[in-house]
Amino acid sequence: MKIMKRVIYSLFAISLLALTACDAMLDTTNWTKYDTSSFPISQKDAEQAVNSIYNRLSRVYCDFDPDQSTIFVSCLASDECFGGGSTSNTGAQGLDRLMYDENEGFHNAWDSYYEGIFRANYALTELPKMSDDLFESTDVKNYLIGQAYFLRAWFNFEMALTYETFPLLTETAPVNKARTDVETIYASITEDLKKAIELMPAKYGYTREPGLTGRATKYAAEAVMARAFLFYTGFYKKTNMCGVTKEQVIAWLEDCKNNSGFALENDQREIWPYTNEYSSGFAYNTDFDTYASREGLRWVGNHSKETVWACHFSITNRGTTGWNRMGEFFALRNPGSSPNAKTYPYGIGYTNGTVNSKLVEEWATDPDYGWADKRLFGSVLAVDNANERHSAWWGDQPVELAAHDGNDSKEVEKTMFHIKKYTVPVAYEDANKSVLYANFTYCIPGAADGADHHQYGNRNDAIYVRFADVLLMLDELKETADGMNTLRERAGLQPYGGYSFERLQKERKYELIFEGLRFNDLRRWYPETAGQIIANNQKGAFIEYRGTPVDGGWKDIDGNGIVKRYEETRGFWPISPTQITLSEGVLEQTPGWVTGENTHLFSNGNLPY
Repeated sequence: MKIMKRVIYSLFAISLLALTACDAMLDTTNWTKYDTSSFPISQKDAEQAVNSIYNRLSRVYCDFDPDQSTIFVSCLASDECFGGGSTSNTGAQGLDRLMYDENEGFHNAWDSYYEGIFRANYALTELPKMSDDLFESTDVKNYLIGQAYFLRAWFNFEMALTYETFPLLTETAPVNKARTDVETIYASITEDLKKAIELMPAKYGYTREPGLTGRATKYAAEAVMARAFLFYTGFYKKTNMCGVTKEQVIAWLEDCKNNSGFALENDQREIWPYTNEYSSGFAYNTDFDTYASREGLRWVGNHSKETVWACHFSITNRGTTGWNRMGEFFALRNPGSSPNAKTYPYGIGYTNGTVNSKLVEEWATDPDYGWADKRLFGSVLAVDNANERHSAWWGDQPVELAAHDGNDSKEVEKTMFHIKKYTVPVAYEDANKSVLYANFTYCIPGAADGADHHQYGNRNDAIYVRFADVLLMLDELKETADGMNTLRERAGLQPYGGYSFERLQKERKYELIFEGLRFNDLRRWYPETAGQIIANNQKGAFIEYRGTPVDGGWKDIDGNGIVKRYEETRGFWPISPTQITLSEGVLEQTPGWVTGENTHLFSNGNLPY
């Protein structure tokens, strides 16, 4: 496979010359570049080897469009959001209907996952062979090796959720290999996570210590083990995961809950960057009258104690690499294509992922939740004339950006609701509002060069696992309401009287909304009918198409809608046809994505309005 050949020579700047003998050279030692004979030979080298694996986490969010990242894809494919955007945003609109807008499919994600897997395989081949004496302690060596096991398991789990089956690689040698079966893939994920849990010392838990911040821990491995277990046993209708039992998973989650140092923040809303002090004005000892300032919210920053596992981005890293473009894709539009007082404190982007208004109505009118739930307006951004468009249930609630008029000449599937958790926040230079920056990170002392930009200024974490999810997974496995009630109290709600599956489902839905979990939750709970549930929950929801309300609301594509696509694909996504061609037919395409039938492709003009 082409990707496996390419990444071998990109890793650690290994040069082809250093790997090839040359008769004309008296000394064949390469003194300027690493090769496999001189790397790794120190603890610093071992750390660089592991760091290179982490480097592949962020690639899908910045180097390439984030519409291949699992968080973005899962938001759009679930019943939380519509495609939104303009007529040219066919990628997002296709994802909403379990389709895609180009034959190559998730080709960049495929490349990034395999590069991460290759680098993990390299580290797991070389680091165990290094003498213990080269490290500060055995704990340090084990921690590095444990991280490599965890990261390989993570990439493979991402692959399993995306493609279901794929060539499982555990060595660095390039091979042309067919898809590996589901059982073998999950057995590998399970064993890697078990090794990560065993190897990574318990003392490495939550920390903001330089050099350790944002790294995987045994507790992250325990949480990811639980997530994999719940998906595997639910979707494939199993009682255990490759020998791992429910009781073992509960014990691991209890360990994470009680011993990791991770914990809930006082207010869930303060995890998200729109609550930063520059946007609210608090940093300048003033009040810019924002939602965050009115609620007295202060961003806890990246590396929250609630963030058990995430893709981290450096705010101070110089240059324009390593940024989280999801915020740009979810952000607002206006005719001037730049932030202004009408959109403040939210930035400009493509309005992908407009929020399903039926979901907001259900949340607002649920007697167990309703407007009293702090998480509702902490997660959903209401704009324009939302109160008028949704007057039947809106009541006297305020519209946060009532003056924002959007861009009616472009916006399709507009619902008046947007994702707030990841939307780009902007900020003024000072208390006098002298300059409006395109991203709040530019205000932070020591911020990266070029951060005054709606794309590469986004440096907030892409969060995979929060401590709240640990509590909810425990509730689901133990059939208790303890975690739910802790979260409900934090959200300003009364406790539940006890556990029920329906209550658990609703609490996950609202606590973890827009964090990329809903799609796979529906798939594991309802493997055969998730597509029908998603379609039903979206059908008829209010939308505007270029400024005009659509008669009958949101519509699916006749004859090729979500229900049909889910039956064909079961929620998995395509392998790049180029990779299949390069494999000379050894690889087969994901069922439901056969090239040439074109029923899987979404293009401009396919919206049924």
